[in-house]
Amino acid sequence: MGQNGFNPKARWDRSMPIDNHNPEFLNERIEVLAWFKGGKIHPRMFMWNNKEYKINKVNYNWQERQGEAVINYFSVDTGANLYQISFSNTALSWRIDKIIQ
Repeated sequence: MGQNGFNPKARWDRSMPIDNHNPEFLNERIEVLAWFKGGKIHPRMFMWNNKEYKINKVNYNWQERQGEAVINYFSVDTGANLYQISFSNTALSWRIDKIIQ
């Protein structure tokens, strides 16, 4: 890997165990308004608990394989909080994974 290459093992949350008792770990279905353009996904807004959250900025995005599925993860900024949301290419569904801040 080159000096400027992406190292997936360097991600800050790679070794964190999944804790379903952590109130910040949500893993809930959400509805998302997104653009699919040029082979990329651009989330713009999501609905969670009957409330709209406008996405001001996608801070970071990455993909992970889970069996046959490719999960696209997004760290998104709504101006008030940071959230991690994800899209499954096999289930064609979105989830809110956690509140980051």
